[in-house]
Amino acid sequence: MMMNNFFEIKNATFKAGGKDKIKNLSIEIKNEGDIVCLLGPSGIGKTTILRTIAGLEKLENGEIILKDKIISSTNLHLEPEKRKIALSFQENSLFPHHSIYKNIILGIPKSGPKKINVEEITKFLNIDHVLDKYPHQISAGEAQRASLARSLCAEPNLLLLDEPLSNIDQNFKEEIQTKLKKIIKDLKITTIIVTHDSYEAFYLADTCGILLDQKLKQFDTPYNVYHIPNSIEVVKFLNRGVLVPAKVTSPKSLENEELGTITGNFSKPFEIGSTVKLLLQPEDLHHDDKSNLKFDVVDKKFRGTNFIYSLKTDKNFILPVFVHSHHVHQHEINEKFGIKRPIHIEHLVCF
Repeated sequence: MMMNNFFEIKNATFKAGGKDKIKNLSIEIKNEGDIVCLLGPSGIGKTTILRTIAGLEKLENGEIILKDKIISSTNLHLEPEKRKIALSFQENSLFPHHSIYKNIILGIPKSGPKKINVEEITKFLNIDHVLDKYPHQISAGEAQRASLARSLCAEPNLLLLDEPLSNIDQNFKEEIQTKLKKIIKDLKITTIIVTHDSYEAFYLADTCGILLDQKLKQFDTPYNVYHIPNSIEVVKFLNRGVLVPAKVTSPKSLENEELGTITGNFSKPFEIGSTVKLLLQPEDLHHDDKSNLKFDVVDKKFRGTNFIYSLKTDKNFILPVFVHSHHVHQHEINEKFGIKRPIHIEHLVCF
């Protein structure tokens, strides 16, 4: 029999503290070794989903299927220890009376071939120097990485990570993300990661799920979630731009009263003459001092490699514009800032 999907959640409702958190959730992970990231605001129920998949909470209704076997449904609940699922929490879940090394090897399966070398993994995660210490003697970031090492050493069929890098210093985080992705992909460990950090999700995930208002709003590649968000709610959650009114003037153009004609490819078709809200992201508009289309600079954020200018239009829209930090003519607050015409945007995302 051919396996349909490696992992699947079908029409599931997740409860915590007697309240429905997420309703009618359906997701599929087709291939072993794929990484799915679930993004959403705090308290939406992301951790509840992981706890239920692991078997620590019962499923209200629907089904959870792993390798063609139902592990949770309305009337079936496989015990957590029989699921071959590892869950690594955001908070420190190490045993206080065991050394870090002992904590990590607790995860190693008793039987079968071992794919993972403890020495390699602890070196990889930069915790090889704390193995003989105890949890209270190490930093929160080290404890989080030790917990991650234990989960990886369990060689699970499914790895669940709850905010796995939240306690890790920013300057070290990118290196750990790179290593984590490499380990997961090399060992083909299917993984579901919960995070509130969209950039972390976009880097790690093959597929991103956006959870808002008790529902899965979008389940798509990181590229599509970012460039082709499917709803105003997703746009607002990712906080990635501004919505301006426009009128569709042809199958490849629209008109905004202040910006003029904007050409590009619509992410979904609209009838000519339709009034829409167009999403303008910081990289959609380009700086041009010679342009006759000018707006006032009301804010300027320096991001190292770039500036994000905020421009105010006559109709009080605030437009974000991305400019490389080496651009020749930097503008100050209240100066006029030119926008290049004609405006062409690859993805015309409208609602």
